[in-house]
Amino acid sequence: MAYSIGLDCGISSVGYAVLELDSKEEPKRIIRLGSRIFDKAENPKDGSSLAKPRREARSARRRLRRHRFRLERVKSLIVEAGVLTKQELETLFEGRLPDIYALRVEALDRALLPAEFARVLIHLAQRRGFKSNRKTDASAKEEGELLGAVSKNEALMREKGYRTAGEMFARDALFSVCKRNKGENYLNTVSRSMVEDEIKLIFDAQRRAGNPHASQAMQARYLDIVLSQRSFEDGPGGNSPYGGNQIEKMLGACTFFPDEKRAVKASYSFQYFTLLQNINNLRIVCAGETRTLTSDEREAVKAAAFASAELTYDKLRKALGLADDEYFVALRYGKGDIAETEKAAKFNYLKAYHEIRKALKREKLDIGLLTKEQLNAVGYAFTVYKNDEKIGEALKQAGIGGRVLEALMKLPSFAKAGHISVKACEAIIPWLEQGLKYDQACEAAGFDFKAHIAGKKRFLPADEKEAPELGAITNPVVRRAVSQTVKVVNAILREMGGPPVYINIELSREMSKTFDERRQDESRMKENMAFNERIKQEIKDHFGKTNPTGMDIVKLKLWKEQDGRCPYSLESIDYARLFEDGYVDIDHIIPYSVSFDDSYKNKVLVMSAENRQKGNRLPLQYLQGKRRDDFVVWVGAHIRDARKRQMLLKEKLTEEDEAGFKQRNLQDTQYLSRFLLNFIWDHLDFAVSVTGKKKRVTAVNGAVTGYMRKRWGIQKIRENGDLHHAVDAVVVGCVTDGVIRKVSEYAKRREQYADAGGRIVDRRTGEVKDVFPPPWPDFRTEVEIRLMKDPARMLKEKPLANYAFVNPDGISPCFVSRMPQRKATGAAHKDTVRSPKALGEGLIVSKKPLTDLRLDAAGEIAGYYMPGSDPLLYGALQARLKEYGLYAGSGSAKDLEKRAAAAFAGPFFKPKADGSPGPVVKKVKIAEKASLTVGVHGGRGAAVNDSMVRIDIFYVAGEGYYYVPVYVADTVKPVLPNKACVQAKPYEQWKVMREEDFLFSLYPNDLVRVTAKKPLKMGLVHPASTIPKEMAVNGALLYYTGAGISAASITVINDDHTYVIHSLGVKTLVKLEKYQVDVLGNVSKVGREKRLGFAG
Repeated sequence: MAYSIGLDCGISSVGYAVLELDSKEEPKRIIRLGSRIFDKAENPKDGSSLAKPRREARSARRRLRRHRFRLERVKSLIVEAGVLTKQELETLFEGRLPDIYALRVEALDRALLPAEFARVLIHLAQRRGFKSNRKTDASAKEEGELLGAVSKNEALMREKGYRTAGEMFARDALFSVCKRNKGENYLNTVSRSMVEDEIKLIFDAQRRAGNPHASQAMQARYLDIVLSQRSFEDGPGGNSPYGGNQIEKMLGACTFFPDEKRAVKASYSFQYFTLLQNINNLRIVCAGETRTLTSDEREAVKAAAFASAELTYDKLRKALGLADDEYFVALRYGKGDIAETEKAAKFNYLKAYHEIRKALKREKLDIGLLTKEQLNAVGYAFTVYKNDEKIGEALKQAGIGGRVLEALMKLPSFAKAGHISVKACEAIIPWLEQGLKYDQACEAAGFDFKAHIAGKKRFLPADEKEAPELGAITNPVVRRAVSQTVKVVNAILREMGGPPVYINIELSREMSKTFDERRQDESRMKENMAFNERIKQEIKDHFGKTNPTGMDIVKLKLWKEQDGRCPYSLESIDYARLFEDGYVDIDHIIPYSVSFDDSYKNKVLVMSAENRQKGNRLPLQYLQGKRRDDFVVWVGAHIRDARKRQMLLKEKLTEEDEAGFKQRNLQDTQYLSRFLLNFIWDHLDFAVSVTGKKKRVTAVNGAVTGYMRKRWGIQKIRENGDLHHAVDAVVVGCVTDGVIRKVSEYAKRREQYADAGGRIVDRRTGEVKDVFPPPWPDFRTEVEIRLMKDPARMLKEKPLANYAFVNPDGISPCFVSRMPQRKATGAAHKDTVRSPKALGEGLIVSKKPLTDLRLDAAGEIAGYYMPGSDPLLYGALQARLKEYGLYAGSGSAKDLEKRAAAAFAGPFFKPKADGSPGPVVKKVKIAEKASLTVGVHGGRGAAVNDSMVRIDIFYVAGEGYYYVPVYVADTVKPVLPNKACVQAKPYEQWKVMREEDFLFSLYPNDLVRVTAKKPLKMGLVHPASTIPKEMAVNGALLYYTGAGISAASITVINDDHTYVIHSLGVKTLVKLEKYQVDVLGNVSKVGREKRLGFAG
């Protein structure tokens, strides 16, 4: 059977559709469709890498390990030098001890006793001051604050004449309360050099005072230990996989020269290569005509780029000498001021070059002193090395020395690598200088830009060994999306038993955007939705339309934008007649039959008569004489959106324009779409095409998919579940050359022959032919049936022509497949270590700042631990909280935080019995419920468990189902936990399970069949959904998503994530069975499992 595949790929979903093809290789029936859902590979709160917590924890462990090792070496030196014996060292910190900062001051004026000297040496090794890995790089926010604090403290020492940092800490009032940094307060930071100076002064003073242990040799050995610091990029020593220069290790292979490393982005060759690429991509539009730059213009832009560190498009306009009616195609001018848009848009591709130029200029040196090779070496050194010594060595090896070297050492660090090597850049640059596009330049240089692979296979490769180009995807979000797409395609190939004739792909625009850009898009979307809601309400209020359509909203928006005037006739459009049939139409400025552009920017509201007369022409082809002149003036004065203005003033359509419209508006040309397109084409062996089809993979533009779906009458309501991805995939699969031809002909007929009501009428017979061409007859009906829970029954009741030879019993309902989460790694417990004193009561105690305190409904401080231990303090805090109305839930979180900050803006003193103020109170003890904790610090502390890896299900005859929660902390223990949670009971009263009662383990997104004594009520996941608010189920297949140990319950959702039960008690269920679901949603039952531990 000849078939095609439609794919709708997003950052957390892959919708797929397998379509049967007719003799012309056009789709004629849905074979199967579905959605594969997975979690985005990023932190949902801030978009950071999922590996970040692990990386930070590893760095913290490494730092603490090095700290301990340094102290051990110092202590060994103390014993070895005879300052103290081993036994004396072990008891050094027992009993009452004098203030260490006072001792550091006294060390400058008298001989210290051996125990005192040892304490000072240990303390200075612990508080050795801040030193950046790159002393000249203060680009990081935190590092900049630390260096700022260092500068202030250095100034304070000079101003007040303190001999050492220790003396400043001991005697200055600024440090009387606290001598260590807390939270994000870096005021007490001193530099490593300040501590080094103090060590030298102390040793000098001790030698003068006759201390026998303060010899020059002892000083040298001690300083060697205290000042040692491994370079940032080197990682740990030994055989650690994180050892060696990690940045160099991560530099990938060049696309064109696999034996060459990729160029760093700061290298001159890569910057110049990137600049030329972007210059050659610049296009100018004037009166709707688009052109590339001339040779002289390219040279002018290049000169401007080398001259200005901050090159903006308004400077480019001056450099190119553009007229007022000429614009940059690349910019989205919108409705704002053109000059402001161009000032805000950057054209900076030589950032590192200008950093180097400015660093040399500050020392009255010229960048021309450095060769191209030396500039490349500078970019490489400041990207790969983070230690001044190594950077200096690398620059010297490149022949850079003297004043130039000194000036360059003040540069900040650079980051990131390109996709090709310096060698490849140099081979391509001469062709880019001639104005060729990147693909043309690659081919001229002798490279295969498309890099198609001769040996195609039955399945797509899934790893870098088989497909090295997968290594080019460094974004984990995109990497997972591509990986899941490969799995879906391969599963379809296996199920179908052979390859498709072709594949159509739509790639979500989100995949090419950062987390912040996606957030901005969401914000803009919400603003637009809010505006549309206001427009909708206006239509309801003034026109009596109870359910305004999308077209109605666009009509009123355009009316407002155009100041209530028809652009073609310049007549006023009567507001009251806006929705009267045959009065006004929404017209595509550039006819849809040519442009395939249904965007808002390509629409105007015009009189129906004008629209019929314009037909499928451009406005300036339709309007003549004075009407044309008046139109041009009106557009210039009233249309603020630059792109819409360009469209309205376009004079003619060339063949190049028409090809460009199809390329931009029908196909998706973004990098990731091209990558996936080329990846599939390179590796997959497609079926033979009987029509000689050459193009086997097409990246479909999302705007076209949206337009087709809307015109085919298929609604998309995201809140109505995850099957909308499958529907999109069907539409994507149907965007073929044949369908596009039919749609183009329809649009042309509509533009030329529409009657006063906007319908297409056969002028000879009077027959209305206004039917948007579907991919095949009954298309919409078929899609609706295939999405139903029992499509086989519906196909029997309502037979479709294209199912005449298909057995309906073989048609299964769509079942959304979800990627299970079987990760068993992560933090063993939460970071905050609390007191275990009240664990017997099921509580853990920790200190919380006063600003976190809130009153409960009874007016008591929520969670306050043992208020009776200090009733005066408790009463004072309670009164302050009442004064500022700090009751839990009495306002938004932000409002409560604001009030709390005001309540405790100044110091809060602990009241004494005589009424006088006692010491300042910053934190108090708060108790919180905790059923399960992890003992830390040898049992002296307790921390709340972090992630729950899975739950293990047990069945006890005569009692029912139980589950044992398994946390990350349990994965490193020799024995699995065996206590099952019991509702509202502390851990000590949980039920102990027997291994023979074990049934199976459930990880998040595992599938279960739940049977209860009576139907279970499921509630909506999304309140904005248009489906019924509740659904009753029994014996249904549901996805397990989490567990609540306090209620001994689980959370489950239905397959398409429309309904949820947040707290389903398992104990009284009639039956709980486990199922597995494959990538395509095929379901099978799982038998009894063996309870598995965690290897290693």
